[in-house]
Amino acid sequence: MSDVWSLRRSPEGTRREHRRQEELQLRLRGQYGPEWWEVLPAFAALTIAVGLPLSLLGWLWVRAGWWAALLAAAALAYAVRAAVLRRRAALTRKRRRAVCFTLDQVDAADDRAFRRIVGRLLVRDGWVDVRGVRVNDAGVVHLVGQRPGGRRLGVAFERGVESSGQDGPRSAAALRSVSATPDVQPGETAAGDPPALLLVVSSGSFARERVLWAARSDVRLVDRATLERWAGGEDLAVLLDLGTDDVLPDSA
Repeated sequence: MSDVWSLRRSPEGTRREHRRQEELQLRLRGQYGPEWWEVLPAFAALTIAVGLPLSLLGWLWVRAGWWAALLAAAALAYAVRAAVLRRRAALTRKRRRAVCFTLDQVDAADDRAFRRIVGRLLVRDGWVDVRGVRVNDAGVVHLVGQRPGGRRLGVAFERGVESSGQDGPRSAAALRSVSATPDVQPGETAAGDPPALLLVVSSGSFARERVLWAARSDVRLVDRATLERWAGGEDLAVLLDLGTDDVLPDSA
């Protein structure tokens, strides 16, 4: 029998403890980590990727002069930067596709799940500190958040088709109550901060009276058509034409 116990199952029954014990056994046998022939291809590729451009720059410096080497270095730096940006944009698009919803999912969600969907979309688009707040004694919950640059956000929710009897002071008061600074009204700025963005998100449509009220109150409306595009992966800042400061780099 081997002096080193071959671990097959974690005595504590946890996966983390099992992994720790396996690593310990490998260390005791001197087998922890990859062998040299396993890392050799990666090391060779790294050497070629770094050494070949440097060799080319040195050859140009000697044969053609410093100006040729400088131009080649600038072109290489531009190509590397472009590749990094493309890779970053591809990863961002992949993350955005991972946080997408269909209208069927929205319609099937209750009020709490609807707020959770909108919250995930906001976080996906770069809003931080997104959380729910209770705005009245009836238990109505809205969302608040902010951009890294300081812009505040307040989101109210409606389900279904809006009627003209639902717009007016009640909605305006509810939205003001979810502002990060309660005494700052929609469209105003406190201490040089950008104006707060106030939204009403609906899974239906808005009546004409509500649209007029929103225009007068500096409130943005997200109706069913806009919600479908937003949930499908488009950036809210692009859909609402909020400006370049609120647009993620890959959405511009």
